[in-house]
Amino acid sequence: MDTIIRIAADYAGRPTRSGPVTMGQANMARCVLRDPPLHMNFRVTKHLPAQTTFATVSEAVGRLLSRHESLRATIHAGVQNVPGTGVCPIEVHGAGAGATEHDLDGLAEEVGLRMQGTRFDVAAELPIRIAVITEQDAPRRVVFVLPHTSVDAIGLATVMREWERLVRGDTVPAPCPTQPLDLAAAEATPLAQRRSTAALRHWETQLRRAPQAMFAVREAADTGAIRPRLRVRSAVAGRALGAVASRTGASRSVVTLAALGVLIGLRSAQRTCVIASLSSNRVRPELRDYVGPLAQDALMAADLDVPTFDDAVRRFRTASLAGYQHSRFDSTALWEVIEAVNAERGVNFARDCVFNDMSGVAVAGREAPPATDIEHGWLPEASLPAHLALWANRLEEEVDLTFWIDPQVMSREEAESFGTGLVRLLIEAGERTIPTVEIPAVSGVTPVEHGPGWVHADSCWVSLAEVDRLVGEAVGGRPHRVTYGADGRLTCHVTSGTPEEIHAACLALLPGRTSAMTPHHYVVHRPAPGESPLDGPVVTEGDGRRLGSSITARISSQ
Repeated sequence: MDTIIRIAADYAGRPTRSGPVTMGQANMARCVLRDPPLHMNFRVTKHLPAQTTFATVSEAVGRLLSRHESLRATIHAGVQNVPGTGVCPIEVHGAGAGATEHDLDGLAEEVGLRMQGTRFDVAAELPIRIAVITEQDAPRRVVFVLPHTSVDAIGLATVMREWERLVRGDTVPAPCPTQPLDLAAAEATPLAQRRSTAALRHWETQLRRAPQAMFAVREAADTGAIRPRLRVRSAVAGRALGAVASRTGASRSVVTLAALGVLIGLRSAQRTCVIASLSSNRVRPELRDYVGPLAQDALMAADLDVPTFDDAVRRFRTASLAGYQHSRFDSTALWEVIEAVNAERGVNFARDCVFNDMSGVAVAGREAPPATDIEHGWLPEASLPAHLALWANRLEEEVDLTFWIDPQVMSREEAESFGTGLVRLLIEAGERTIPTVEIPAVSGVTPVEHGPGWVHADSCWVSLAEVDRLVGEAVGGRPHRVTYGADGRLTCHVTSGTPEEIHAACLALLPGRTSAMTPHHYVVHRPAPGESPLDGPVVTEGDGRRLGSSITARISSQ
């Protein structure tokens, strides 16, 4: 497969201007530069109408970029630069004479994956890549790749709706009047700054009490976070959702979120469930059709000690309202909060469970309705940095869900049981108020057996063997012992070093190990000749929380 030619699209928008980035752009620029490109770049392939010419494609692309400054903004050192005019290159790839629809789709997939898997240079490159797939020089497909710095999922949906109209020559409404530079100015106002500060307080409060991860696993080698994806559909559950929503006063989205949270807590044997929901932050009318990265995580933590599923729905309703209200923040300041709490608690917060309600922007397809009460099947694997994620595609006429599940957390068989069990729970909840004790029988989801050597400390499930391995690496293999007391605290006994040094070394090694945490207390022994190394007199000791606070203070002062 070779690029046969390059064509170009000219764009002309407002005059060139520059200014501060938005909070969403700052957050996404950091992620685009750090995380694997497959995580951070959107890829969409569109069929082109019959008789489409290269000139039609170029004109439509030019108009699209002219309308939206986020599609032509480069970002460097916290400043976005938006050129008023310019040229966007478009790759052209030929499928060859006699190519079938399958051949065209295959070439589009190959080209798209290459573009998606290449990191964007956010400081120098237009934040959009486009390729046209041809058959005998006739444009048949167009592939778009956009980084998270230019759009979030809802912004992407807006761009694609406009594309469909532009390439057909149809009229399009005026673009959203708020462009990223305008939003950045609004975010700098005193009111917006107070809201951002309140969001940081919300996150800190939840992070101090929530499990560091819902699924405690020892991370395997990096696989690019490729996840099997299970799709589950049910028209019966769609009707049931309406009944539960009416009974509880919660939205269909929150009922689905509650079902997910209850089953995650049940499966992981946790008393509190913490989920990050991708918040679109489009509450205000002037941002409804905004094209740019507005989505930031809404952190929701709900306690699961409730008598019925309806009570759990109400708990998640309260948690979601608080989470969504506090989902606009300075990402740099948020990471400082996360790192400070991590150091003090001796944990590493992992965003391992994600909920994303896309039902408001999903376009109904031409699929036949589900043939059975619950229909499920596997989709191609895709990359997502989470242990378990749920995409809600549709929640009205039918429930249409996509689960992304890390094989370390569940096998495919277990994932099918979990996904279909969630829908069974929704269907049964539409008929009656389900006592919490009956949820395992209704859903078929039961707690995972943690087994000997696992303990529950500071709301986290941890493996004593993994804590011991962590400490062993931190002290370079020198003699050490980790004990778990009746008070729920982990104590580390070592023969050299200082508590501060050992705690800092444990924290540095902790990322990626959701089945371990740092000890709560450190005891350093100095054995006399002939004494057992860890039974000698204590020469110093220290409390992990206080040590973590001092480490955080030193980091903050640097």
